[in-house]
Amino acid sequence: MTSRERSVSPVGASRFERPLKAPLNGVRRVFTSNASSPTSTTSAYTRGGDSSTASTSATTNNTSPTTPTSSVLPSHPTSKTTTTMPSSPYPSRPSTSPSLDADEWLARFRSDPDLSLTSTDECPDRATLAAVCDLPIYSSDGASRPFGSLYDPSYALHTRQLVLFVRHFYCGACQAYLTALAQGISKDDYFGIPIPTSIIVIGCGQPDLIKHYKRFTSCPFPIFADPSRSLFKKLGMSLSANIGRVRPEYMKDISAPAWLAGQVSTVKKSLKDPEGIRKRDVLRGGNPMQIGGEFLFEDGEVVWCHRMRDYRGHAEVGVLREVLGLEG
Repeated sequence: MTSRERSVSPVGASRFERPLKAPLNGVRRVFTSNASSPTSTTSAYTRGGDSSTASTSATTNNTSPTTPTSSVLPSHPTSKTTTTMPSSPYPSRPSTSPSLDADEWLARFRSDPDLSLTSTDECPDRATLAAVCDLPIYSSDGASRPFGSLYDPSYALHTRQLVLFVRHFYCGACQAYLTALAQGISKDDYFGIPIPTSIIVIGCGQPDLIKHYKRFTSCPFPIFADPSRSLFKKLGMSLSANIGRVRPEYMKDISAPAWLAGQVSTVKKSLKDPEGIRKRDVLRGGNPMQIGGEFLFEDGEVVWCHRMRDYRGHAEVGVLREVLGLEG
C-alpha cells in the first residue's frame, strides 16, 4: 500500500497509528504551555447566591486508571511544574450517586426508545484525542493552556466534562443557545447531575472578545477560544453555509430574518458602547462558516458527541439534560 492509500478515520486519526500505551509505574506528564494558564474563572453561579469569583487550586490528587485502555493519559514529571485546573461555574459538591462505568452509562441509551435523540455521533478515537491533547486554548486574558488539561483525569475538576463548541462570537443562534442552556440547567440542576460534570464553552474567535461574548449571552460557564480552529477541525467539525430548515427549540421565538438582523444589531450596539467592541473587532469574531458541536468526556474519553449540521444545529437543551442524567 502506498502512502497515498493510507486510510484514515472520519475524524482524521489514522487507524495505522501505533496504539497508545499507559505510562509505566503511574508516571504522568504535567501539561505546560508557553503562556501562563489562567488561575480563575468568574462565575455567575455560586453557592447561596453569592456572586463572588469562583477559583480552583491546582491540586492533582486524582488516582490513575488501572487499565491502559481507560483513557489517554499524559505522564507526570518529577519536577515541581504545576498546572492550574479549569474552574467550574458552580462550587463542587460531593456526589452521593453510585458511579457508573462507560458501558453501563451508554446502555441506558441503547435500551430506552424514548432517548433516540441522544444517540451519539462517531466519537473521536484515542489517536485523535492524543493529537488534540496539547493543542492550546486561550482564556480572555490571552493565557493559554492545553486542551487536554480540561478533561485529563489528573487535572479535571469533575469526573465528566461537557465541552460545547460554538460558532463565531457574533452568532445570534449560539448566543440564544447559551442563554437557553443557562436557563435550562439551573444551579440546582447542576448540583443534581448524577455524575459531577463541568460545562465548558469554546469558540473560534479571538480570546479578548470572550468578555464581550459573556456580556452578549450572560453565560455562567467558563469560555475559552480556539482562534486557529485546530480543535474544530481535528474533532470532525466542518465548515458549512447551511442555515438549516428547521427552527430549533432554543430559537422557537426567533425567526431566521430576526436572527440575522439581530446579529447586525448586536454588533452595532456594542460598537457604540464605550465598554464594547471596537471597529477592528468586527472581523475577529471567528470564521462565520465554522460550525461546532457538543462533546461529553468521561475519564479522559469521549462517551457521547453531537456535531452540528448547520448554523442552528446545536443539540437541544432537553437532549443535553437527558445525556447528563437530569431527566427520568
